Amino acid sequence: MKKILVVDNNPVILKLISELLRRHDYEVVCAKDALECLDIVASWCPDVIFLDLIMPRIGGDDLCRILRSNATLKECYIGIVSAVAMEQEVDYRRMGADCCIAKGPFDEMSRHILQAIADSEHPREEHDAFEVRGAEGLHSRQITRELLIQNKHHRAVLESISQGIVEIEMERIVYANRRAVEMLGVKIEHLLGRRYDNSFPSVLAEAVQSFPLDSEGRVLPASSSPLDINGRQLIAERFPLKYYDETQLLILSDITERKQMEAVIEATNLTKNLGYVFSGIRHEIGNPVNSIKVALSVLQRNMEEYDKPTIAEFVDRSLQEITRIEYLLKALKNYSLFEKPDIKKLRIADFMTQFIPLVKNDFENKGIKIELFLSDENLMILADSRALHHVMLNLMTNAADALEGHERP
Repeated sequence: MKKILVVDNNPVILKLISELLRRHDYEVVCAKDALECLDIVASWCPDVIFLDLIMPRIGGDDLCRILRSNATLKECYIGIVSAVAMEQEVDYRRMGADCCIAKGPFDEMSRHILQAIADSEHPREEHDAFEVRGAEGLHSRQITRELLIQNKHHRAVLESISQGIVEIEMERIVYANRRAVEMLGVKIEHLLGRRYDNSFPSVLAEAVQSFPLDSEGRVLPASSSPLDINGRQLIAERFPLKYYDETQLLILSDITERKQMEAVIEATNLTKNLGYVFSGIRHEIGNPVNSIKVALSVLQRNMEEYDKPTIAEFVDRSLQEITRIEYLLKALKNYSLFEKPDIKKLRIADFMTQFIPLVKNDFENKGIKIELFLSDENLMILADSRALHHVMLNLMTNAADALEGHERP
């Protein structure tokens, strides 16, 4: 006994076709839309599938492609039963279907449906004639043609925009435009009809699940931080679709180029800031080095004459200057961009007292004087001193750029 699946959102058509097929002793299962069809074929393999072309959620053209991508349905005979066969060209071969039957008088439809089942007995490749069966005596309807043109226009707009758009209904993907498919790196057949948490890259699925809900349980618009997907930086936003319960739109924006530009700007600022740092270090490191050199020279010449306390004083002075040099060298680590934050308590007065000498000399060469005013000498903060160095240098560099070329009033 042949197993036949009929997919149509019109309950009258479902009833008529199923009764016809049962009278001819076929095993018949009906589905009202593409999602129900996909649930059925997940555990039941029909010999023939008849499906409507215009259906909510996922249309018959996309459903046909999804079914053809299923290895277990490779030899299944698929027939399109369409009410719009007269208003638009139905290229059912490109969809993966074997025939197209126009919806019209049921007696005529019945004959072509039974003929299609008979054709399914033969290898699929033998039936390559391109024709719409049952079109004789039917006429094109102007209103239907206009609606199809409008729908085609809206789809073309969605397919041409730079953002990825995914429609999710009851946690399952029912639409994805071309850009979304490119961003996700998954074939459209492997997206439509499936749960998003099983189809999206894990980082995106987790981000979508984390979007907040309002008091009525609806997803609120929320922009996540950039997600690294297939080597691209993507921002994902999820919006409830008004008037449609349990349906949301996922908008994907590719900000890879913007991030790359920000990195270039950051590198430019870093190079400029390093100039200030090295200029300050070059100036500041000279003083302790000279002090150590003088102290050790005096000590060397008078080693036999100086007593132990005097020698200890010279050694202590040299160690203090070495400690100062160590701090200056440590400041260079502020530009290690790949280290993890090291949050510690910092006394602002101590930080600024040590920081200002690093840039003071270079700023003075530009005619800019730096003065430090602290309202509270004992103010403490929690911060990473390296990151704070970076922030302060950015602020002071910007200030210096703003003052350049302006005389003091």
